[in-house]
Amino acid sequence: MQELRDRVKKMKKILKTFISLITILSLCFSLSVSAVQQETGSTQTSEVPYQSYTYWVDYNTSEKTPVYSKPMYEVKSIISAELLGADENSRLNDVSTDEQGNIYILDSGNSKIFVLDSNYNLVFTLQDINYNGSKLEFIDAQGIFVDKNGIIYIADTENKRVICMDKSGNVSNLLLLPKSELIPTDFKYRPVKVAVDSRGYTYIASDGSYNGAILYSPQMEFLGFFGANTVKATASDILKKLWNRLTSNDIKRAADEISLPYAFTDIVVGPEDFIYTTTGKGGKSTIQTGQICVLNPGGKDVLGGENKNFADSKVGRYLFATLSQSLNNIDVDKDGFIYVLDATYGRIFWYDSRNSLFSVFGGSAGISEQKGTFSLPSAIAIHNGNVLVTDAKKNTLTVFGMTEFGKKVSQAQKITLSGDFASSLENWEEIISEDSNCQLAYRGVAKAYYDLGDNVKAMQYAKLGVDRETYANAFELRRTEIIEKNFYLIVFIIVLLIVAISFTVYFKRKKKIVLIRNSKIKTALSSVWHPVEAFRLVKEKNEGSLVVSTVLLVLFYIITVLNDTAGGFAFTVFDSENYNAIYVLLSTVGLVLLWTLSNWLVCTLAGGIGKLREIYTVTCYSLIPIIAVRLCNLVLTHILIPDEGAFLGILIIACTLYSLFMLIIGIMRVHDYEFGKFVGTAIFSIIGMIIIVFLLFLVFMLIQQVLTWASTVFIEIRYR
Repeated sequence: MQELRDRVKKMKKILKTFISLITILSLCFSLSVSAVQQETGSTQTSEVPYQSYTYWVDYNTSEKTPVYSKPMYEVKSIISAELLGADENSRLNDVSTDEQGNIYILDSGNSKIFVLDSNYNLVFTLQDINYNGSKLEFIDAQGIFVDKNGIIYIADTENKRVICMDKSGNVSNLLLLPKSELIPTDFKYRPVKVAVDSRGYTYIASDGSYNGAILYSPQMEFLGFFGANTVKATASDILKKLWNRLTSNDIKRAADEISLPYAFTDIVVGPEDFIYTTTGKGGKSTIQTGQICVLNPGGKDVLGGENKNFADSKVGRYLFATLSQSLNNIDVDKDGFIYVLDATYGRIFWYDSRNSLFSVFGGSAGISEQKGTFSLPSAIAIHNGNVLVTDAKKNTLTVFGMTEFGKKVSQAQKITLSGDFASSLENWEEIISEDSNCQLAYRGVAKAYYDLGDNVKAMQYAKLGVDRETYANAFELRRTEIIEKNFYLIVFIIVLLIVAISFTVYFKRKKKIVLIRNSKIKTALSSVWHPVEAFRLVKEKNEGSLVVSTVLLVLFYIITVLNDTAGGFAFTVFDSENYNAIYVLLSTVGLVLLWTLSNWLVCTLAGGIGKLREIYTVTCYSLIPIIAVRLCNLVLTHILIPDEGAFLGILIIACTLYSLFMLIIGIMRVHDYEFGKFVGTAIFSIIGMIIIVFLLFLVFMLIQQVLTWASTVFIEIRYR
């Protein structure tokens, strides 16, 4: 029996190989592109114990593509609660730094604050805090912040207050729930994070507050709420809500779920007093978007790209997990670079000020207990270029230091963001030599060559880095160079073409020369300008040609594939890995044949007099405008830039509608239908197409099962 199973597996393998061969042959039209070296398994390397990777954006498709990245951060040191003199009840929940470089670690398990100097040595421990003769404890406090004046703010979550005190532990104020008409009656005040800007305004993020951050003036006067998130709704959500309103009753209304904006889980002050916030989990889905906001002084999100996903596009690509990501904590350095902590998987996402991803590092202790992995990451802070991460379960402070490679990338990107592209060229080229997967490097080199005026190399590297904007800018200048260099030759060719065309038309009319003598080809070409007359000839004079129709159908398929694969780089997004020419064949040739068969079957029952070949002919003739506009689109995308090619989409839609008009005229002619009857039969034809596809699927499944059964019977007979 084991031998029998091996034989069956071998036959299945041969069948799969045959199908794969057909697929490869069908993909002959697909153009090859340089592939990014992707890591197929774990990205853990011998250099660092955690996983290090990044994303290429807009590569092949708009979806982010994960690739291995040379580590930009590595574990520098780990400071445990034991080293700080804490006991087993310790819980390191948050960390903050001041302008002098001191580090403040919140131990919410023991109501202590450990103060370290810039070299991570313990200076003193702040405890036994008193206020008006009473000892203050802040068990399970979630946040700590130190402002420019050295005032320490503790978000005492469970006690519903924010403690304000100096470095000696002298409490100056307690921020309780404000008494104001602006506060909802059912508001639950549970401070989790505090931030103070350079002007002295205090922002408090409260757990479960959908109204935004609580804002205090420098005089500690309650001013209201700041920067509430909004609920994003799709068109389907709006229609569903409208339908529910029209059909709701008391029972339905009682069961309705109210969509509320996400509450802030962290809040920090960045350069120029812009407020950076995170929202943690974005719903039940494992993939969320818009988890980070950058609020201007007016409370408006100015980050751009409201649906931007700041975490992984596919959870589990590296960790094989399905839990929701939770970007709970954030910090920003003086250059505006953003560091976000994923509390679920223990990873740190490092972005520049324009949301370009540098690297992802760190990991979950569920995968590895090594340095740089976390069990319950609770906070993140930036200190002199190092990344500090607290783990509330391990009770550790992990210090990540930037690697030499990370310093090169950071410095090169700073120069690029400043606009001095040419000065960053040498750095970016060195980075590419060390890590060919760095998309930022290719884009940086492209911008540098564009700045230096070498548009050919700028286009080359922009293609490699999938930087369509830089490519279009360099292409425009390169096109201008070619036109200026060959201006007289281009003018001469244009004049020569005009003269040749004029002479041909004149000579043709004078000598009455007929260029196309085949009446069936003439009928096919005239169907574009005179569809009524041409389709009348197809029906009454048998002027339709199956050969011409088939040639048009094949051209339709070829032009469609070429538009998908060989269009201009600035216009075309081609996924070489997932592109399926067989699917394109079915959606072009297969769709035409399916329509022809279904319409013939339906119209035969509905009194239509059109023959199968006539329906096929007028359908293929109707494709001429689409073929022509796609050919023009294929050529023009190599000549124009996106700003100049805005009209191409309108032109494609117009020609598609005209093709539909031709098809309507053709079907009405061959069946001798009025428009109303055409509409009815067309609807039933579409339904028939769906039924045919379903039946073909069933037949395919049946044949597959029969072949499997036959092969099994054959093997049984042969070996028994």
